[in-house]
Amino acid sequence: MINLLYQSQLPTGKHLPNSIPFGKRSAEFINQLGNVKNDYLEEMLDYAGIGYNQYTIKDAEKNNDLTYWYHIQPDWIDLSFFYENVFHYIDDNVMQKIKTQNNYKILIWFPTEGFNLSMPRFMDDILWTLGDKGIPHEKVYLVFGDMRIKENFQTYLKNRRLTSEMKVFGMNIFELNYHLETDRMYFSRGRMREINVANELVHPNDVNHSRIRSMKYVCRNANPRSHRLYLVSKLYKEGLLNDGYVSFLNRYFTPGANRDEIYMFTNDKNYDSIADDMRRFLNEKAPLILDDTAETIGESLNQRRMNVEHYANSYFSIINETVCESAPMDPLFITEKVYQPILQLHPFVVIGSRNTLGYLKDCGYKTFDTMFDESYDSKKISADRIDTAWQSIQMWCRVGQQNLHDAYVRQWDTLLHNREHFLNLNKRKTMEEFAKWITQ
Repeated sequence: MINLLYQSQLPTGKHLPNSIPFGKRSAEFINQLGNVKNDYLEEMLDYAGIGYNQYTIKDAEKNNDLTYWYHIQPDWIDLSFFYENVFHYIDDNVMQKIKTQNNYKILIWFPTEGFNLSMPRFMDDILWTLGDKGIPHEKVYLVFGDMRIKENFQTYLKNRRLTSEMKVFGMNIFELNYHLETDRMYFSRGRMREINVANELVHPNDVNHSRIRSMKYVCRNANPRSHRLYLVSKLYKEGLLNDGYVSFLNRYFTPGANRDEIYMFTNDKNYDSIADDMRRFLNEKAPLILDDTAETIGESLNQRRMNVEHYANSYFSIINETVCESAPMDPLFITEKVYQPILQLHPFVVIGSRNTLGYLKDCGYKTFDTMFDESYDSKKISADRIDTAWQSIQMWCRVGQQNLHDAYVRQWDTLLHNREHFLNLNKRKTMEEFAKWITQ
């Protein structure tokens, strides 16, 4: 049993998330907290069937035999660790117990992000603040979305000649989270009735193996990260953009074509020419609207909702994941973007973390090495991964539709296996491993 500690409550009895700035601890701000999430850890524990107790500090003081977790659920990296640093809003009485009593600990629950630990205003700020506040490092447990965080944290410390006894745990929360989201949208008794499932999901019984589909691929991009801009601009340059269902929304900002970053995406040394191609795409085509705009995507659950036609009328997905970096210290971070084509019976190529496919296979999924050159998955340099993946993408975009159709049909057993494996997810396993980690 996990004992969660809360420092404040509403008059209704609802426990407020921890580390809210003092002026926001009211019902008025409950849905606009900014620096922390509201009840996300609790939601995942509930969905996985992992038991937990909720204690206020007054309740906890009555029983000193239990271990209490002052859990902080950061939302945005900059906001949570710099502008409204979550450690600054730990009440004095709670802070005193964390510093002096062995059974009070801090849990930073942040598996929704998995960026490089060197990202500004993140790990540097955490460690500096622990020192500034006098919080013992060994009392702090960080759950992060980078599944290589243990080795990456040690490399980070070594590179900066630092030491820290902070505990770290890498977790893939998006498989469980997306399973919950699909239950709510499509499968559970209490699902969202405003959603017409037939308009959004490909069902195996509706797939016609004799019908040639008119499009080749799906490639959806909301936040215009640099590797996404490179890949989509390359599709545009090669005249392949019209062969797929492609979005590129410029969500949050309009990107620039940064010449100094291009070496991370390709071994082609014609940096100026590639930067020109990226700018040409931005000027002539972006934003590319497939269904939602940057302004309306939030109304569609941040691109969680899909259009059945996009998948039923094409043959594979190009997944431009959130992170695509080179070793060492490259995160292994997987999001819902990987599980969407699995649900939609689509083979896929991943422009993302090293060993994404290896991890999926370890989890029981099958990949598509008879269709794509999946050697890209093990390459340590991101440019090598992208160049190799691009060769497969380009090849299938240039073959005849019948050949692509036949290749898709040959993947059918694998596609069915993956879909069923996701739908039959062992919901308890992921959170059980986390629970064992903090209670061992």
